[in-house]
Amino acid sequence: MGFQIYRVFHVLVTGIIVILISTFFASGGIGENFTDNPFPDPLWLTPIVVWVIGAVLSFMKRTVKIGLLISALPLLFYIVLFVVAYYS
Repeated sequence: MGFQIYRVFHVLVTGIIVILISTFFASGGIGENFTDNPFPDPLWLTPIVVWVIGAVLSFMKRTVKIGLLISALPLLFYIVLFVVAYYS
């Protein structure tokens, strides 16, 4: 029962963070959207797709652990991106 609660909590928290950061970067950030497109750089929406694949796999019995790992990859990507940007 505890692992099921953790799984739902993990998917919700990582999903909210990944969706917010991905849509922020895809929309051009702060003041960088000079076009009429809502997403001038749609490549930044790819982590949402990776997160969805991991979230779906985490609710199947055979692929729970690999699904949790895959759904955490976009969040780890953003953490590494922020650390590299901070120290460079």
